[in-house]
Amino acid sequence: MNKKLAAEVKELFGKDYTEFCEVDPFNPKNEMAGVISRKSNEYYGSLIITRVNNREITPQLIMGTPKMHYPFGESADGTRNYAFPSAKYIEIYEKLDGTNVLSYFYTDGENRYLTYKTRLRPFLGSSRFGDFYNMWKETAAPYIDRLRQIMIKHNCNLSFELYGARNPHLVVYKNPLDIALLFGVTNTGKIMSPTKLGLAAEEDYSSLDEIPLVKRFRVINRDYVWNYETTQKELEANLKQEEEGYYSGLEGTVWYLHLIDGRCLQIKCKPETIETIHFSAGAGGLNKNIVIATCWNAFENVDTLTIDFVKQLLIEEFQPEIVEANHYLIERCVGFVTREAEFRNRVLDEYRALGMSILLNKREVMRSLSAKFPKQQMKKVYSIIMSFA
Repeated sequence: MNKKLAAEVKELFGKDYTEFCEVDPFNPKNEMAGVISRKSNEYYGSLIITRVNNREITPQLIMGTPKMHYPFGESADGTRNYAFPSAKYIEIYEKLDGTNVLSYFYTDGENRYLTYKTRLRPFLGSSRFGDFYNMWKETAAPYIDRLRQIMIKHNCNLSFELYGARNPHLVVYKNPLDIALLFGVTNTGKIMSPTKLGLAAEEDYSSLDEIPLVKRFRVINRDYVWNYETTQKELEANLKQEEEGYYSGLEGTVWYLHLIDGRCLQIKCKPETIETIHFSAGAGGLNKNIVIATCWNAFENVDTLTIDFVKQLLIEEFQPEIVEANHYLIERCVGFVTREAEFRNRVLDEYRALGMSILLNKREVMRSLSAKFPKQQMKKVYSIIMSFA
């Protein structure tokens, strides 16, 4: 990295970045090199591409899916200090709990290529515990031409959520696997809400399964806090705990504040239960559920779950001393999630080896598998298979 480029990277990403050199699985003749940001702000997951196919190019900044924040901080006595900017109107969309995928273009100086990435990797990948490459190809294949059209028309990257029972996170979904188009982001950092992309207007992008609009309203008498807390109470009332560490309902909502100066700002609003899990730093420690959720998220970026990598992810949200003080909690959660992932893979391997469909031969399939797993695990075995059926 030359001095000029190093200065540009430092200005944008500080010291929070990782260098990479990888083959693009969606354009397998291309090898790309550059740096990816880990800075917990609007540059989170952004790329600066410096070489394509061993050829130096004019550095390309690819903006990723930025970190979203709560519209408040907490004072020493636990009260909230809200800070809402002046907005002309607000749109509130459902927040999904899955793997974020960004579609983006890059060039080799002559040709333009379309590809996809998770937050902290330059491309979608596959591993034993998370085959994001094939899950994306399976669900997105019918829409690729349309995605390309949207990106060209609005000159933006597109942010998606890959979610469902086959991609487990904190919230449990009944659907096996889906994608939802969330929003657009330009390489200058401009956020484009679903309506700005035309998804709720005259153009028919309904087959992309864009996220449901929960509410749209104009701000009257600066009633931001009332609307925010009312929405949070509604989310909490509809949240239900399933098995330990998992919930059904909405993980939360994303608010798009369309500001007076023309910008669009994103904030998040979650039910109190989920917020407590994701905002536990105020209590001076980590919560078991947030560590588990972070472990599942880690599979988006690594093939093997390690304590050190999970700590790196947690330090993006919590003070290093808090993370280090919870070393043994993190160690236990890493072990738990690894065992869960291995159990899921074992169940699916045994099921596939039978060569039968559970949808057509439920009794025979379950009878055969009962010889492989203890009786008390068979309900869980059935749930795993049905999520992939």
